[in-house]
Amino acid sequence: MNEIALYNLTFALPTCAVCNKLVDKIDSMYLPDYDGKLFRAHCHGKTEDYILGSYTMLDAIEITFGKAFTAPQLTRDAP
Repeated sequence: MNEIALYNLTFALPTCAVCNKLVDKIDSMYLPDYDGKLFRAHCHGKTEDYILGSYTMLDAIEITFGKAFTAPQLTRDAP
């Protein structure tokens, strides 16, 4: 699987629902325990994690980012 072609995050950052700007940074990593990718958004001193399963990615025609930090229970303070 070509990581760069499938997950080039330099051109499509999600928008932060709190400050309504692009998030400061987004990380992604493969999680073999969940058989999917972890996407971690960073903005205004908080982080939000989202796991996207491999079957969802295989079935999808296109994967785009939406708003980050819309669900307060999923956020935590950045380390």
